[in-house]
Amino acid sequence: MNYMMPVVNVIGGGFAGIECALFLSSHGIKVHLFDVQSDEKCNCDFCNGRSKSEKTLLLEGVLRKELLLLGSKLIKEEDRLASEGYIGCIAEKMLAYGRELISSSKNIEVFSAKISQLNPSEINVIATGSSTDKKMYDFLREKFGSMRLFRQKHICPIVDNIDKGVCYEKGDSLYIPLNYDEYLHFVNTIIKVLNRENLSYNHRFIRNTIEELACMGRDAIKNHAMMPIYIENIRRPYAVVRLSLRERGYGIEGISSLLSDTSQLEIIRSIKGLEKATLLRASTVKDSVFINSRFVINDFNQSLQDHNIFFAGGILGIEDYLGAIASGLYTAMNVNSYVQGKTMVTLPPDSLIGELSRKITNADFVKRSIYEISYNKNNFLESVEKTCSVSIEKLFNRSKESLIRFKEVYTNGKYV
Repeated sequence: MNYMMPVVNVIGGGFAGIECALFLSSHGIKVHLFDVQSDEKCNCDFCNGRSKSEKTLLLEGVLRKELLLLGSKLIKEEDRLASEGYIGCIAEKMLAYGRELISSSKNIEVFSAKISQLNPSEINVIATGSSTDKKMYDFLREKFGSMRLFRQKHICPIVDNIDKGVCYEKGDSLYIPLNYDEYLHFVNTIIKVLNRENLSYNHRFIRNTIEELACMGRDAIKNHAMMPIYIENIRRPYAVVRLSLRERGYGIEGISSLLSDTSQLEIIRSIKGLEKATLLRASTVKDSVFINSRFVINDFNQSLQDHNIFFAGGILGIEDYLGAIASGLYTAMNVNSYVQGKTMVTLPPDSLIGELSRKITNADFVKRSIYEISYNKNNFLESVEKTCSVSIEKLFNRSKESLIRFKEVYTNGKYV
């Protein structure tokens, strides 16, 4: 036991922060929770009217079962609401329930305050989400460096009506190889659109948008988002466009822009195979904060630079509340072990929650955008039947026994 640091500061009262605080308090650790509730509109699927594919629903069902088995407080409330047939925004109900549990916990003290500095002698969990305020962002940038922190969230365009005859298909992704002339036509189309837009002299482009990259040089977009890769039975192309399957249509990975929808569609249609594409969602850039996890944290969501700092939730690039809860629980387990001076936790490799936790630190965010791949869940299905007829229970049985053993070992003292 490290008696010099009896209190853990959890900064952020969203899904990850609440789950983390509740777990730590249930293990006898004093928690100071710093939470300034915002007026932001809920971004859950119900409030935004988004539909999900059966595969996504299947994987989310497995993750819920794993979190229930591990004792997640928030998922227990979601399960109760679902069993009662609640129709509405479950996300808001879960947050309200979590805040009730926090207010009634003797081990948690809540402070309504923004934090812009961290005491190096205290243990801190940063769970401020992607809407981290400027002062905290400035602190993180000073501590970890601007190259390890992202200020904007680049949202890629989603298109349909793709000529798959020119695409190489692998898994849920499509690859369009471009030769030099085809790539140059794409870049020249961007320049033509920019000249037509008649931007003011003092206009400043957002970093890493296609309009900024096109003005930096001929190969800037290729080196950022269209790196040539080996495609089976195809001579090495000059550039490659990567499209990933979404709920509807395909997202063009690494491409972001703040140009008008009409201009974006013109640029997209300059790409081979996308001449007749329809734009389901235009690209944009939102003001958000993420850390470049691969260079900031280790496998335990713990800072490589300062072991008293941990991360959880949206600041890791996680967008959905299930992933935020999972990361909050996983981080809390490791904080608990760290406080107790015990072995840090690694989740079973055959579990979905274990797979997701590893994606945070193992994904290559240098050449690909962090913002569009919160978690690449598809790899989890590579070794099983990829049909919607596969039940949640069947998939859950792949990890159930290993998670039960993990929980027994954790509870009986190997880790804590």
